[in-house]
Amino acid sequence: MERPQSETGRRRRMEKNKERVQFLPPGRMLPVPPMVGPPAAATNEVRLTAIAVELNIRLRSADMPGAMQEHAFRFSRALLDANNLESKNPNPTHIAMSLKKEFDSMYGIAWHCIVGKSYGSFVTHSSGGFVYFSVDNLCFLLFKTEVQPVKRPPPLSKLKA
Repeated sequence: MERPQSETGRRRRMEKNKERVQFLPPGRMLPVPPMVGPPAAATNEVRLTAIAVELNIRLRSADMPGAMQEHAFRFSRALLDANNLESKNPNPTHIAMSLKKEFDSMYGIAWHCIVGKSYGSFVTHSSGGFVYFSVDNLCFLLFKTEVQPVKRPPPLSKLKA
């Protein structure tokens, strides 16, 4: 007859739990914590996703701030739309050079851009400077590399002296 002991143990636990529970008098409510919005990062991601859907862009991979991604998306879409008005076959080289020049002028030098329908790549990029996405049937790889100044050797005349 072990069972009554386990029931006794349950009763004791229930009695302890009842002691912890506090009932409020009728009409009185607990304070409700204020509503907190989603974190800023989540809001930015949702906004960037909405922009990508609107522009028919598929983000493949990114290590870049949202504002820069948005700039790349919008500029690429504008380039493709402008090229589609001129001809049915957009020139990937022209698009890549235009996007690279835009990012060089806006965010500093050392940007590289590859645009095409089918290619493989392995690149080393600066932290926060990489995005890979597709628009319609073209894929865009935009990345930034580090620029380090070249140290010039001293002139030969100083070495001989």
